[in-house]
Amino acid sequence: MGQRVICRAPGGYSIRTPPRKLETDRNALISSTSEGQKAMQSQSKPKRPVGVIIIAVIAAAGGLLSLFGAASVFSGNATGPTWLAIVVVIFGLLGLTLGVGFYTGARWAWMGGIVIYIISILLGILEILYGGTVGAIGGVIRMVAGLVIPAYLTRQGPKTFFGRAPVSRSS
Repeated sequence: MGQRVICRAPGGYSIRTPPRKLETDRNALISSTSEGQKAMQSQSKPKRPVGVIIIAVIAAAGGLLSLFGAASVFSGNATGPTWLAIVVVIFGLLGLTLGVGFYTGARWAWMGGIVIYIISILLGILEILYGGTVGAIGGVIRMVAGLVIPAYLTRQGPKTFFGRAPVSRSS
């Protein structure tokens, strides 16, 4: 152990470490803090791929459009069964939630996006069959998104961003 000095203080005695030892301890603390920051930086989240930004915008926009399409059925401005409009509202809310999850890189958004967009293929077929003109357009868009987005999410870059694959070192 380092050298200690006994000092007289008001109300009794205290043991202190000489200033040189304090300076050494302070330098060690600064060194270990900067090493810890470097380690945290190397473990930080990978850069957000441009494709993830694009699907985040598509998911949020699709969610809004679904809500508007369902609202038009509820208000009588578009044709289609009410039960289908309710399902479209649910998928609209899921789309908005996924848009935020994709953009922030939430780990749940990766698997949620794959599952929801694959299921949305079936919803797209139902919209084409029963949704009238508005539903048919939305159904085609939903089916294309249901094929493209899960295919993109299974690529290495998005998987790494969402923490589903090891980070590749490209330095």
